[in-house]
Amino acid sequence: MSLTGSQIRNKFISYFRDKRGHLHLPSASLIPDNPTLLLTSAGMVPFVPIFLGQAPATNPPRVVTCQKSARAGGKDSDIENIGRTSRHHSFFEMLGNFSFGDYFKAQIIPWAWEFVTKELGLEPEKISVTIFKGDEQNPADEEAYAIWNKTVGVPEERIYRMSSKDNFWGPPGPTGPCGPCSELYYDRGAEYGCSSDPKKCGIGKCECDRYLEIWNLVFMELFKDENGKFTALANKNVDTGAGLERLAIVLQKKNNSFETDLLFPILEKVSELAKVKYGSGSTDVYLKIITDHVRCVTFLVADGVRTSNIGRGYVLRFIIRRAARFGRLLGLNEPFLYKLVPTVVDLYKDPYKELEDNKDLIQDIIYTEEERFAKTIDRGLSLLNTLLEGKNKQIPGEEAFNLYATYGFPIELTNEIAQEHGKEVDMVAYNAAKEKHEEVSSVNKFNVIITGEEALGKILKERGTTKFTGYGQTEGKGQVIAIVKNGKIIDEAQEGETVEVVLDQTPFYAESGGQLGDQGYIESKDSKLNVLDTKKHEGLHIHKAQSISGVLTPEENVKAIVDSQRREATRLHHSTAHLFHAAIRQLLGKQVTQAGSQVGPDAMRFDFTFERQLSANELAQVESLMNEWIRLNLPVTTKEMSLDEAKKTGAIAMFGEKYGDIVRVVSMGDVSLEFCGGTHVSTTGEIGPVKLISEGSIASGVRRIEALAGSKAWNYISSNMNILLSAAERLKIKPADLLNQIERLQEELKAKEKQTQVLSEKLALTQIDDLLAKGKELGNVCLIAQNVNDISADGLKTLAEHLRKKSDDIVVVLASKLGEDKVSIVVAVSDPLTKSGYNAGEIVKKVAAVCGGSGGGKPQLAQAGGKDPSKITEALKFAENLIQQGVNAKA
Repeated sequence: MSLTGSQIRNKFISYFRDKRGHLHLPSASLIPDNPTLLLTSAGMVPFVPIFLGQAPATNPPRVVTCQKSARAGGKDSDIENIGRTSRHHSFFEMLGNFSFGDYFKAQIIPWAWEFVTKELGLEPEKISVTIFKGDEQNPADEEAYAIWNKTVGVPEERIYRMSSKDNFWGPPGPTGPCGPCSELYYDRGAEYGCSSDPKKCGIGKCECDRYLEIWNLVFMELFKDENGKFTALANKNVDTGAGLERLAIVLQKKNNSFETDLLFPILEKVSELAKVKYGSGSTDVYLKIITDHVRCVTFLVADGVRTSNIGRGYVLRFIIRRAARFGRLLGLNEPFLYKLVPTVVDLYKDPYKELEDNKDLIQDIIYTEEERFAKTIDRGLSLLNTLLEGKNKQIPGEEAFNLYATYGFPIELTNEIAQEHGKEVDMVAYNAAKEKHEEVSSVNKFNVIITGEEALGKILKERGTTKFTGYGQTEGKGQVIAIVKNGKIIDEAQEGETVEVVLDQTPFYAESGGQLGDQGYIESKDSKLNVLDTKKHEGLHIHKAQSISGVLTPEENVKAIVDSQRREATRLHHSTAHLFHAAIRQLLGKQVTQAGSQVGPDAMRFDFTFERQLSANELAQVESLMNEWIRLNLPVTTKEMSLDEAKKTGAIAMFGEKYGDIVRVVSMGDVSLEFCGGTHVSTTGEIGPVKLISEGSIASGVRRIEALAGSKAWNYISSNMNILLSAAERLKIKPADLLNQIERLQEELKAKEKQTQVLSEKLALTQIDDLLAKGKELGNVCLIAQNVNDISADGLKTLAEHLRKKSDDIVVVLASKLGEDKVSIVVAVSDPLTKSGYNAGEIVKKVAAVCGGSGGGKPQLAQAGGKDPSKITEALKFAENLIQQGVNAKA
């Protein structure tokens, strides 16, 4: 039976939803709720809190999904295999069904068999299965064997017993639920095998494409504790995953996933742009890599990932730049990936509406990143090629880091290119250089890491969520239900200890939706604690507190007192964020979306998607509009409603926030309507004056605004007015004349600088005779390679220009230290030598690279900058060797 990718996806969902009573949930975002994860890399990721007992199960307790997944970095990355195997991808769709203490092996194993053989029509005789064979800690999964063999009817010879390495799923952290798994393999035929010898080619014996794993059934029946011991779970869970792309390979009888209808239209478009036919040889790998990568980045950007030098933004940048590099190998030297986005959107817009909604933004962000890389890739490749030409098997780590810091080459890309030439990067030296320069987030965060949360999960399970009472009050009574320290539940909080306190109800707002958590005090009859911060964990409000006096114990009644002044300032800034969001969208268009925020007592910070810097006039318009809405004293109302009702109102969802079945919708007159669980003013007039204090870029396509409200804004305005008045007084002018006076002083300074430059150049020319005397004869070339101190870049250029005219056979290389991390280098070549092949632009580019710089120019005269003055002597020696090589080549 041949089925399209869309039909396979729909059949899986409908089978479990309509025939097996599962709740169908849409795919979660590629940006996971779990802060320890960079990207959603598996279908089970959204359900980790349920599996760990930290969140209640769904109703019904069985779910089916088709989950967007990405693996593009870290130990789980398939990046090096993409395009070179039939099945690896950076982005893929994972079909999955899940049971939270509901059904188990006796149900899912026959269902899985029924689905693949009846619904999909796969030949039963071509399907083999694996089970866990047991180890020193856990017995073999004989239950699964019996069901496969006796109930389903899979013959013994097609049931393979595998080790824990292959068929035992560990917990999603150091402790937690785990258990054996069972995999379904499809035999694609001997033509896909690596050997005709069954002892060499078979399940568990090789990695060839003949036996393709199409579904993994995980049986969570055990719990692993801190000591590594396993005990049986009372409520057993099921977690399965079937790769949509793999099923498409089998059902559409294609050689690889790129030839299925899930990817081939994209590949055809790449071929069209590159004017390269698929199936013509070595370029197929490049076509596949680009096809995979553009699909991945399209989904990442649609889900809110933006290019940056840290975290998931770094991963996005790496994938775009890797695809751009392979595009170069196909002759695509200009930005082209963004042209492929419409093809990806057309293929996937039905199940994933967010692609169509964000198509223009996706193209803009990808184009901007391509264009940025295009400006440096040629120079970077030139430097890398120079390094690869050396005899050493290792590329110096410092140079690899320079490629990243200066030319934007991700280390993964440098490593990959080096390996293509039989070399490797000195990663020890690279990491040392990176740590010295800046701390860059690791991309090795693709595994679920849950540590210290078992205690909170237990509290949640036994006592339920915290009731928040802080919308209408800043003081309230509560009862201590638990005290936690270092991830462990403790019996008391003694004076001086810093602990986490959980109350049954609290007026303390826990950080969420961009609003910082409250501070204040918790008082009992015999103790007092200073609340330093309030966080949220799956419905629990966690008060991080330091005991000031006495001893606090669980079950005590307490009084919770929020710092009301801090809350009030935070409240003003949160409402200001809503007004800014409305104003910026009104001015720049509805395509502007929120990309993050932080509101606290000191300021409001708001990140939004936009491709350029806002002009001073635009900022003034936004600020004016916000203050006008404040003067109108618009009513601010909050309503609770179901999530579906809220969506129908047209309310805007806040970035990165997780919503439950019931949500709060905040409206400000008729200008703003947003989902929000934060605290707000009652009328906009309460906010007082608003002042925008900064605007800038934080990532490609993402801008950040900072603003102050209320007394903070007034104090800022007053302070700056005092500075303005003081500056005018010093210059003995009126404040209104200050700009004109600054312009006049700048013109005077510019004139003085010009005079200084003329004098510097005249002074430089006095060194001509001395430099000529230091010339070194290299065959038929006279080389002047000198470090000249205390001369400006312009003076250096003038000196080199005069020197090159002193002889027909002269090459001049001059360098000067201009600061602690600044070098100027000039190369000049006489006209006759230029005609014989010596090129100042090429020479200066290579010499400057030694000092960590770059540059270029004309064959006769070229200039460059560098970052490391300590390398000047080495750079001049390098220049001498370079000229000597040229002389020898022309001899």
